Amino acid sequence: MMRWLLFIPVCAFGVPTVLAQGVNTDAEIPLTPPAYKMLRFDEDYSCLTNQDNRTDLFDPVKYIPLRKDDPLWYLSFGGELRERVEGNYDPNFGIGGVGSDSYLLQRITLSADVHLGERVRFFVEGISGIVVGESHTPPPVQQDPGDLQFAFVDVVPWLNEDQRLTLRVGRFGMSFGAGRLVATRAAPNIPFRFQGVELLYSRPAWNVTSFLTQPVKDSGGISSSDHSTTFWGLYATHYFDAPRTTGLDLYYLGIHNDHATYASGTADEHRHSLGAREFGVWRHWDWDAEQVLQLGSFGSDSILAWTAAINAGYTWDTLWQPRLGIKTGIASGDHDPNNGRQETFDPLFFKSGYFNDASLIRPSNIIGVHPNLTLQLSKSISVDGGADWFWRYSRNDAVYGVPGDIAIPALSNAPSYIGTALDVNLNWQIQRHISFQASYVHFLTGSYIHQAGGKDVNYFSTTFTFLF
Repeated sequence: MMRWLLFIPVCAFGVPTVLAQGVNTDAEIPLTPPAYKMLRFDEDYSCLTNQDNRTDLFDPVKYIPLRKDDPLWYLSFGGELRERVEGNYDPNFGIGGVGSDSYLLQRITLSADVHLGERVRFFVEGISGIVVGESHTPPPVQQDPGDLQFAFVDVVPWLNEDQRLTLRVGRFGMSFGAGRLVATRAAPNIPFRFQGVELLYSRPAWNVTSFLTQPVKDSGGISSSDHSTTFWGLYATHYFDAPRTTGLDLYYLGIHNDHATYASGTADEHRHSLGAREFGVWRHWDWDAEQVLQLGSFGSDSILAWTAAINAGYTWDTLWQPRLGIKTGIASGDHDPNNGRQETFDPLFFKSGYFNDASLIRPSNIIGVHPNLTLQLSKSISVDGGADWFWRYSRNDAVYGVPGDIAIPALSNAPSYIGTALDVNLNWQIQRHISFQASYVHFLTGSYIHQAGGKDVNYFSTTFTFLF
């Protein structure tokens, strides 16, 4: 049903346009270029309508004027080259016979962004992800030599001085709030993408998004939408200050999956998530808290699941700006697979590296407590690390892997304690276009994992990224 949505932006993008040689720079424009974002189509390069702002080597391809009399008709190209080395020693806690491995992940993206004034826009991005050196067959989320990542058209039917309503049709990415339920899945080669329609409304104190989509399959080739799953929702954010640092999110997310799988079995599922998120900064404090209730049906069972999480910290205004923080959260699990109620929380399309860069555990049937410390060693270099203790919420439910598979079965007689993950991470913004990240995780496992045949895990990654 939704395949036709893909062809609208692709065909429209092919309409020829004549490039202009000059541009009028009298319009009101921002003064600085945007920071690079996980979703590259969220970047706005209209600041380059002012020739005085064109100081970067790549500005000639970030802003190519299309009309002499209108600076907001322009073409912008972008791209990414990412080289990521991962070492996975005893992945999945050594269960399942998958041996230790190290390999290179390479991701390349190229995008074209056409703005035809303030009311029409076309965006297309291609992606290539390959794995080098892995001793096992890599999954499609890592090995996809050529695919269409994004392709959509934006039409703005309503626009005034401080309000904007945009209709988006095609293939696009989504990320809401802290990414606990909907995010970009940045660590693997191929991020999440969705195909469908989206309605975006913005004004100074509000952002509201509604959408109806199907996720795109990870097929290892030119991917189509996954017709077994439909995902829709409404997400609203209200800001209490002009810098947009303090606010409240309220949302509803619905999903239909005709083959949802948990430790209790596989069935047709309709799940509805009602959530709230509170975030802000005050003096040296910062906080981000979220609560979600899930209702619906799983086969003949009803659904009653929930989660609550908080990430808060205090930053000292002194050498290295140390921030002492705490991340803690609970995601419900199923107490009894035979009581007619499914209680396992589903985190939907949550962010990669949810607990740490090793991405071993899905935030379902889990309790986690993660004190951490961040140091800003220089303007461009930061280091953070901590320890994360994990318990199962219910002994009668499994520990789930990141894709949703059962990583460790439900051993009701085993302790709830899973283990403790120790992590340290380095971030170095070498210059605007180049960054480097490194991460190390050691997971100390408890007797529950040992009873399932598992053991400790070591993981490291290094990532060089070039963006333009």
